[in-house]
Amino acid sequence: MKRFLRFGAFALCAALLTLLPAGCGDDGGGGNDDVGDNDKNLVACLGDSITQGYACIGAPYPSRLAAYSGKQVKNYGVGGTTSSYGASVVGSALSRKPGYVCVLFGANDCIQGVSPGATVENLRRVVRACKANKSKVIVGTPTPMIGPHRIYNKRVSALVPAIKAMCKEEGAACVDLNAAFGDGEKYLNPADGLHMNDAGSDLIAKKFNSKM
Repeated sequence: MKRFLRFGAFALCAALLTLLPAGCGDDGGGGNDDVGDNDKNLVACLGDSITQGYACIGAPYPSRLAAYSGKQVKNYGVGGTTSSYGASVVGSALSRKPGYVCVLFGANDCIQGVSPGATVENLRRVVRACKANKSKVIVGTPTPMIGPHRIYNKRVSALVPAIKAMCKEEGAACVDLNAAFGDGEKYLNPADGLHMNDAGSDLIAKKFNSKM
């Protein structure tokens, strides 16, 4: 009888664990989240030229995200910017009361030699501002680079785990775009090796959409 009770308790605990929210890695963070009095049908996308769509082949990922999610998506991407820019403008984006905020910085940080620690703290400020606003924040890791930009991949590789760790600490949703892209050859614009081709922007949109 005692053996049965021990087994029954174990089974009950296992069942309860399956009901707990998933972690902030690339497998968790979806579902119907409470976004307070924000507009659950409004998404703000913060980022650099990859978000803006400069030098990308085809429509940038925010436009595709609107189609996949059925939500209104505001594109706040500005070419050449780093994570510090995101920290400086997140308040303006949040004033529109978006239910969701997609964040994708890191490429220019790596190119310009910003330390992973500084980048992560800038992103942490963005995450905390979104949480305080009750907007669900989804952070993407920077994608790999090819061609002439391949020399920065060592910095990208150092930044990715730091971003993932920060998201886990803050309880923020995270999409590991770096892992999803593999070596990047299939998803990047071969002309510069940094910006997206059609498949790349589409994949980013799908990954962010999976968290909504």
